[in-house]
Amino acid sequence: MGKLLKSRGLKGELWMTVFNEVDSALRIGMKIWVASENGEFSIQIIESFKITEKKSWIKFEGCQNREDADNLLGLNFSIPRSDFTPLDGNEFYLVDIIGSTVLDEDRKIIGSVIDMMSLPAQNLIVVETNEKEVLIPFVDAHVSLFDKKKNILIVKDVEGLIS
Repeated sequence: MGKLLKSRGLKGELWMTVFNEVDSALRIGMKIWVASENGEFSIQIIESFKITEKKSWIKFEGCQNREDADNLLGLNFSIPRSDFTPLDGNEFYLVDIIGSTVLDEDRKIIGSVIDMMSLPAQNLIVVETNEKEVLIPFVDAHVSLFDKKKNILIVKDVEGLIS
């Protein structure tokens, strides 16, 4: 869902980036999961936050000073899938793609999606093939179909990326 960047002031607030600025689904009182560097999760409760195009910030209950905030710097946070904003029709979240089988246009199996990466320029699909992991830009030039029901992702024009 996002990443905690650095302390904001002296009262335990943190600058953050939210991967989905359009609709973050965050709300005051919500429990979110914060992943530590060793892969363990802690639960934080949102006391206040503000999301803007340029700079967004968040404050957690019990995070009262800069030192408390500094303990969370650089960590990613997420929310349970049940708290996601409901979608219409054929819409999907990027996380829905993880675990899907990746096929080429001839329906030959390339591999499976093991992760998604959100970068400023574009989102990338991390695909595990038999030999290696490859990154495929999640753009119309390379992705022709994601079938949520069949859990398949059909990609095109990726010969140079895969080989």
